[in-house]
Amino acid sequence: MRELDAIRTAHHSSLKKDVEKCNKLSDELKELIEAVQDLEGKDKAELAFIASKKSHSKIQESESFLKETSVAVDRSFSFQPNTDIVQYLSKQVGLGNIAHPNHVLTVSQSNEFDLSILSDLCVIANNRIIVTDYLLKRVKLLDQNYKVINQLDMPHYVRDMCKISSNEVAVTLFEGDRNLVQFICVNNGQLVKGKQLQFQHKCAGIAHHEGKLFVTSRTALYQYSLSGELLKKYLEDTSSDKTGKIQ
Repeated sequence: MRELDAIRTAHHSSLKKDVEKCNKLSDELKELIEAVQDLEGKDKAELAFIASKKSHSKIQESESFLKETSVAVDRSFSFQPNTDIVQYLSKQVGLGNIAHPNHVLTVSQSNEFDLSILSDLCVIANNRIIVTDYLLKRVKLLDQNYKVINQLDMPHYVRDMCKISSNEVAVTLFEGDRNLVQFICVNNGQLVKGKQLQFQHKCAGIAHHEGKLFVTSRTALYQYSLSGELLKKYLEDTSSDKTGKIQ
């Protein structure tokens, strides 16, 4: 890039000088032509002769300038890679490492004696956080300082959670024969229950992608629309009652 900048700067400077020289010669020729025209028909033959000689000299100077000034109509550049760099990179297994230091999230609660198990977390609009409390069957809304500003009790254990939009999540609930997906949105700093979907199979894991819900039971993966319509069932493994990663 530095070489290209240097070439561009050099050509720009040269072109600027040529344009300035050309404009200067053009202005001088115009002045001499006007002077000769003003002297025509007047009794100033000597001045007219001098002006004519200067005009002829300036014309010759202009013609010489045009001959000496070459214009590159077409110019191409080629890039020659540094082979040492290519050889060095070809020996590397990667361009770097991803650092992911552990971060401890301390949640401030109104009741310091609550025993909580925070199982899932989603970051929503305005850097607020929604967490699920498995043991207390509760969903909590945290502010930027990780302080609980609102919470919502669930009828069953919250198994998993996924983000639907900037202000909405969906959680899976199942306990006994109750198998649900509960949508929850944030409205004016409050957690509000939305629509609820019921299923015949257990609801363990959940994910959202391009308007589709992916729900796992303990043995299979299901694809649903956001309205709860079954679109596909696949990856079923009934060799055990718990063959999925999310139990």
